[in-house]
Amino acid sequence: MNTVVLIREARGHWVGEVAAAVHAAGHRAVLLAPPVDEAERASLAALVDEVVAVGDVYDAEAVAETIRSRFGAPAAVLTGSDGAIASTARVAELLGVARCPASAFRLCADKSAVRETLAAAGLPGPAFALISSASEAASVADRVGLPAIVKPVNGAGSNLVRTVSTVEELVAAYELLAARLPESADPRYHRPLGTVDPAATFLVESFLNGPEYAVDVLIRDGVAEPIEILDKPLIDERKFELVLSCPPAGLSAERAALVTSAATSAVLALGLDNTVAHVEVIDDERRGPTIVEVNAGRPAGSIMPLLGKLRTGVDVFAELTALALGAPPPVREPAKLPIPLAMLILYASGSGTLRSVGGLDEVAALPEVVDVVTTVSPGQLLTDEQETYAVNLVVAGFADHDDLAALHAEASKLIRLEVA
Repeated sequence: MNTVVLIREARGHWVGEVAAAVHAAGHRAVLLAPPVDEAERASLAALVDEVVAVGDVYDAEAVAETIRSRFGAPAAVLTGSDGAIASTARVAELLGVARCPASAFRLCADKSAVRETLAAAGLPGPAFALISSASEAASVADRVGLPAIVKPVNGAGSNLVRTVSTVEELVAAYELLAARLPESADPRYHRPLGTVDPAATFLVESFLNGPEYAVDVLIRDGVAEPIEILDKPLIDERKFELVLSCPPAGLSAERAALVTSAATSAVLALGLDNTVAHVEVIDDERRGPTIVEVNAGRPAGSIMPLLGKLRTGVDVFAELTALALGAPPPVREPAKLPIPLAMLILYASGSGTLRSVGGLDEVAALPEVVDVVTTVSPGQLLTDEQETYAVNLVVAGFADHDDLAALHAEASKLIRLEVA
């Protein structure tokens, strides 16, 4: 029996999904992670065959040596943790089991470099520029135009993303990010990207206007396959998505083909192969389908892959595992619920330590709710700047986006996330 090594930087729902796929493929699943307490180690023991503590999961040479000394040559090395994707790919290279170059993942971790690469490939994109001090706000606004989006150059999701409409707001956004990122516990913000310090230099992009979609794409031996399109009909003032639904209501087959074409063209232009990518696209009223973000090396977060699996029968974690192993694609099961489905996301309010999660039984009793999945647990540190999908609902039986908005409001009243 061969060993597949999973590398985790922080808690993640993906570990159980990938470990199950590894076991189904007939291999041992070993998890390398920073030290954890006994309670978490016990919960992980139910998912993986062994947990190995490592001091720095981003030190590719040290991690590779740990794997080599304990397990010999593994069958594969993979991760679902955003910040560890590039370093994990480098570990796979050092151990001779890489399926996609680490350089492609490093490129995708730099949003500015992604913009440059996609533009060079002739793909539409917003005007963009880097800002490294508040004094540059006026000149950057002239180059990019207003309104604009300000975001960390190596962030993920909507963490510390701001919309600005004036130079003064751009100055304030720069100062906010410059103050918050150095304090962030997320290590990705503290590692330079070439000559760029991501804790002091941020990406400014012209505002895109149109519906937003999420597409998971499988890339196998140079062929990109989109799996499912979800839309985002409800987004809060921080740009956190509250609802994702599929199929997108009112999206024509022609428009859907354009959206998926943009996603597949982007992953191939970025040099991704034998992996999966989660791509976010806005169908801009002027540019057409335009790439917002490419999260390389992992599928969508939280239970979005479950939504796709129920509707299409494609288990994206099993696909990712097979790609990492260089194995044939897994057998795809028939879709269990080939009907309109949606995911409702509930976030904690405020920052602090999660004390308790209440109301789960009440929300599970709602007639539209198919499943309830929590991705947080008491004792976990949360911040209202972090897009942490705390409680997630799979729902069916809705008529339209208004129904979903009303259901989200009802569920929000039932779920109680106590943060101290």
